[in-house]
Amino acid sequence: MKKIAITTGDPAGIGPEVVIKALKKNKFQHTIIVYGAFSEKVTIPELRKIKSIDEIDSTVKSLYWIPISKENSFVPAKPSKESGIAAYESLQRSCTDALAGKINALVTAPVSKHFIQLSHPDFIGHTEFFAQRSSTKDVVMSFFSDKITVGLLTTHCGLSQVSSFLTEEMILTKVEIINNALERYFKISKPTLALLGLNPHAGEEGAFGHEEQQVMIPAVDELKKKGIDINGPYPADTFFARNYEKFDMIISAYHDQALIPFKMLSFDVGVNVTLGLPFIRTSVDHGTAFDIAGKGIASDNSLKHAVKLAMRMIS
Repeated sequence: MKKIAITTGDPAGIGPEVVIKALKKNKFQHTIIVYGAFSEKVTIPELRKIKSIDEIDSTVKSLYWIPISKENSFVPAKPSKESGIAAYESLQRSCTDALAGKINALVTAPVSKHFIQLSHPDFIGHTEFFAQRSSTKDVVMSFFSDKITVGLLTTHCGLSQVSSFLTEEMILTKVEIINNALERYFKISKPTLALLGLNPHAGEEGAFGHEEQQVMIPAVDELKKKGIDINGPYPADTFFARNYEKFDMIISAYHDQALIPFKMLSFDVGVNVTLGLPFIRTSVDHGTAFDIAGKGIASDNSLKHAVKLAMRMIS
């Protein structure tokens, strides 16, 4: 029986609520282990509490809970340093088990970077945390849905820093990670990839910047020599109006360049996937939504899709 871990995220956000909703509404085919803390308004009778993943009977499909911090002691919509600590500890615990090979995939609910940083100021995000903990030099933040799939060359950095991160070597490395992951986990024999330019009109041959001419085009040429089916750089403003459906993945230079169109097309059903890690990691594509936490109206759609995509990748 395969094992899928789910972290509850910040216990003052909607994470605990959507985890329970998804588990109640869906009969997932593998054993589920929930890592984390719950708010005072969340009931969890479906979960069997254990202290360690080693207590699981691997021959029987079931739902388990490894408590982090005090049970049901957090108040919805009232995040704190303590809720940030609980969220961080659930990531630590689940990542340790994933690296030890005790789980087959890890699915994460949303955390607050701000409230984790109150106790761990070097925390940037899930993607960077798992890369650092697994000693993985290069990973790719990507997003999947039935309508569109995107990958990011840079993740959580200031817009003014993007150009300095874009090197030919970096593009080669990340595109190869993307290509290998699509072949391995999604059984696409020769993925078709599109690279978006950084500047308006993809630089227009140097009129609006030199990154395309000096870095991106040489990288694309080198990748083609390696047998990777990639084209671009394309002007990003017109690309999503007509071209995106032809490609298995669209690769963007920076965070919002791809995520604005992605979330317009696939919000609430999109899944965040970290490619390049030594274990499968998927996540919801939304935040903690503290403003609606505890009201019972949060949708579990994205989490449901994140679990199902993890299962697809396992198989």
